[in-house]
Amino acid sequence: MSLYLSFAFTAVILALTPGPDVLLVVAIAAKEGFNKALQLTLGLASGVVVHTTLILLGFSAFISASPMAMNVIALFGAVYLLYLAWLTWVHRNEKIGTAPADQVKKLQGSYYLRGVIMNISNPKVLLFFLALFPQFAQLDEPGYQLRIIILGLIFIFVTIFVFGGLAYMTAKFTAGFMQNNTFKQVMDLLTVLLFVLLAGLLMYTVIE
Repeated sequence: MSLYLSFAFTAVILALTPGPDVLLVVAIAAKEGFNKALQLTLGLASGVVVHTTLILLGFSAFISASPMAMNVIALFGAVYLLYLAWLTWVHRNEKIGTAPADQVKKLQGSYYLRGVIMNISNPKVLLFFLALFPQFAQLDEPGYQLRIIILGLIFIFVTIFVFGGLAYMTAKFTAGFMQNNTFKQVMDLLTVLLFVLLAGLLMYTVIE
């Protein structure tokens, strides 16, 4: 039990550590509201399933031994962030409630996928699962498969609890500004800058 409690505490600390995931959840909650930030959070939590499965199948050892693989993943995340920055920039001048219904539906449905991609390509999460997760899973001891699954479920719960809480508090704080077009335009510009900054940080990890 102490093993799982220690892991849960470590996962909470990791979740609260500033990084692309935390900044993105807060930005979306402030700009789009709690529901879309929750979609993003659920996507981030789903990305944990991918990391856990890779460890369970033994692929994490290959990835950790290949700097090229790590760089490709980080570069993919950077390119995706730049794509999101471009989308936000294109729609920055649209007034609230004026976007076509099919376009709004498409954008809403993409937040979950954004979360999945962000989690998979986030170097902070990658390093945690490649360096620390195996230590908690005790891969050299019998029954490690069950431990991996339990630890993965704990990490998913922590992700939803921490990021969901941050999204709720941020959305509640900015609720009064949500229908203000000027506020939307400012948040759109800040979001573009955030996406570009995060993409730059990911690229820096590749060339470092």
